[in-house]
Amino acid sequence: MEDRASKKDDIVESLENGCHESYMTPWATVIAMFALYLIALLWFCRHGKKVCLPSPDSIYPYKRRLKYLKTVLDHLLVDDMFIELTDSKLGQGAVGFVFKGYVFPKTQTRFKQKTFAAVKMSYPMPQKSIGLLEEAARMAKLNHPNIVKIIAVSKLSFTAFRPMFAMEWLPGGSLAEFFRDEIRRKDERERKTVYVREIVHVLRQVGEALKYIHESRDHEGNEFTHGDVAARNVLLTNRNLDTCVAKLGDFGLPIDFGPRLPIPWLPPEIVCSLDRSPKHRPESDVWMFGVLGWECATLGAEPHFQRTFEEIQQSFGLPDRGLHCPPNCSMEFWSFLMDCLSEQHRRPRFSGLTDTATSAIYRLRQLETIYAHSNSKFNMVLNVSNCTCSQHRCNIPLPPFTIR
Repeated sequence: MEDRASKKDDIVESLENGCHESYMTPWATVIAMFALYLIALLWFCRHGKKVCLPSPDSIYPYKRRLKYLKTVLDHLLVDDMFIELTDSKLGQGAVGFVFKGYVFPKTQTRFKQKTFAAVKMSYPMPQKSIGLLEEAARMAKLNHPNIVKIIAVSKLSFTAFRPMFAMEWLPGGSLAEFFRDEIRRKDERERKTVYVREIVHVLRQVGEALKYIHESRDHEGNEFTHGDVAARNVLLTNRNLDTCVAKLGDFGLPIDFGPRLPIPWLPPEIVCSLDRSPKHRPESDVWMFGVLGWECATLGAEPHFQRTFEEIQQSFGLPDRGLHCPPNCSMEFWSFLMDCLSEQHRRPRFSGLTDTATSAIYRLRQLETIYAHSNSKFNMVLNVSNCTCSQHRCNIPLPPFTIR
């Protein structure tokens, strides 16, 4: 009897131990997985941001410059959540993309007070990223009614080295888009009539912006320049050229473009320079302003259309610099453009006094007075290729720069 009782007790004890172990095994697994999750979370919090950064070797040359740029842009830095991108891509340039987006104010009702913005973000390359931050720093130092204002800069520009900043939204689009949409893509009956007084009104505002830029100085005392004066970078508040406000945007430097230099707009002192990184001076902006005036007089034609690099260099020696005088273009307007396209030391200046014939602003104001009540208008000029190259490479033109 005692043997049976002891065997019964052993069976009960073994069952109880088995139940206890089977009960504890799932909980032990859950606790172990939770501990691993906490360890992984702690590691990600410490090292997660470093995953987004380029390799230390590629970022090292820019560390000192990044520190300075962060100081300049500190008052514009916002969290990433305050800048929102949409699927609407406005353009693609040498250093990044431009999207339509929104900027939210730092208030409790921010989702009801969002404002439209043009959001620019760089390619994931250190040189392009630093180029975009340099552009943001240049824009942040300028405050003029005819210059596009920068609204906010994402903190990710420095924590993850993926620059992104928001600029004010101008619903009229660029001047190049106006010529393309309202004139060049429409039938003759539907095209808008563009008067000379409207073009002079826009050019005078761009000239005022350049005057302000050329009279400004950076922290080292060097004069500012724009670097890419063209119709694609003249933005409009609306598409009525007679009343709109024109603003100059996209402050690029020739070094930012890499292999995609806007050769047809650049002056001979840069195109023909033997230096690897020629210096862009205010006189270079004046030349580009002359090419902008030619774009306006032709209602959006492409300068040096389908010409090779060598042909553009040769055209600098021609009396009209390879940009033929458009039909119905008045001699007063054409004479001003030719002065802008003259030798470097002969070009009019935007900076300085505005009551002399050497002042570009003075000349523009004269043109405004001449055409204030005139019905003179410009006619559209088609892009025509006058290919003279022996290799017949006219089917492989220079990279287009109609949208940036």
